[in-house]
Amino acid sequence: MTPLLAAIERERRAKLFFFVGALILLLGVLSLVQNMLVSFILAFVMYYLIAPAVDFLERRGLRRLWATVIPFLLILILATSLGVLFFPLFLSQLQTLVKAAPQYIESAAALMGRIESQISRYSAVVAGDDFHLGLQQRLTDWVSTNAEHLPTVISGSLTVILLAPFFAFFMLLDGRDFMRRLLGLVPNSLFELILNLNHQISSQMGGFIRARMIESLVVGFIVWVGLVMMGFPYALLLAVIAALLNVIPYVGPVVGAAPAFLIALVNGATNTELLILLTIYGTAQAIDAMILVPFLVAKIVDLHPVTVVLAILMGAQLGGVVGMIICIPVFSALKVTTIAIYRHLTHFRN
Repeated sequence: MTPLLAAIERERRAKLFFFVGALILLLGVLSLVQNMLVSFILAFVMYYLIAPAVDFLERRGLRRLWATVIPFLLILILATSLGVLFFPLFLSQLQTLVKAAPQYIESAAALMGRIESQISRYSAVVAGDDFHLGLQQRLTDWVSTNAEHLPTVISGSLTVILLAPFFAFFMLLDGRDFMRRLLGLVPNSLFELILNLNHQISSQMGGFIRARMIESLVVGFIVWVGLVMMGFPYALLLAVIAALLNVIPYVGPVVGAAPAFLIALVNGATNTELLILLTIYGTAQAIDAMILVPFLVAKIVDLHPVTVVLAILMGAQLGGVVGMIICIPVFSALKVTTIAIYRHLTHFRN
């Protein structure tokens, strides 16, 4: 090997080393620093929501700074207005539910006891005489523990709410320059592959996040309007839960509807009220499944249902609720990466 080729090879290895090192360092910081990962996830969501407007304004002749500041401020003003309007009601409903939780748990345990008695009449398999009492104790302990940590959770949430817009603003302002510098560390032999991957993943991730955001807003709005018209307690809180969990395929809608049905059963709701409640959540999911998903999501994330279920299970094991929420775009990005690398290797061999 000539000295020139040896120098090029050393430079290529050094670039690859720094590129991989930068990614590992970034992942390490996100994993170890408290609230940093959630803040970055929320910042990425904000970035992909606002980026089309920023690019549009820049193409119209505005400097990047003003093209970033104008839509960013408009979004912040809208979010602040909605927060001032709805957050006190949301917090009030949350506090009321936490205070009433022991009564709900006691009623739920009694309901479980009646169900257990009915099952024991027709089956030899019985959970045990103290099953519902043990369940009541575990639920009481769980609520008490989480109620004690509620101020810490709210404080952490406020930290995330402050950090995420800060990160999102500089991602919008300097993200392209940072990506150019990062791509500059990529060896020449891999540059085209990484550049195409960056474009494909960014485009797919942005479309997925915007589609899921529209989905959640529509589902949450339908549930909220339906519960308010029904006069159901904790309507806003339950709508927020339904909207947030709706981003988890298959499992999320069921889990998101469960609290409302549990509250209805504990409060002694009639069959008609349960049917109305089922209609509200069913309508929201029908609109989501038949209109929103086919037109917004299906064309963006082409994953087999089995792959989706496996991704959800792995996300739950690795990252809890946050892992379940981000697992689909992560698996989609991995799929795009795997296909691109395979094509690159086969093309290189040919």
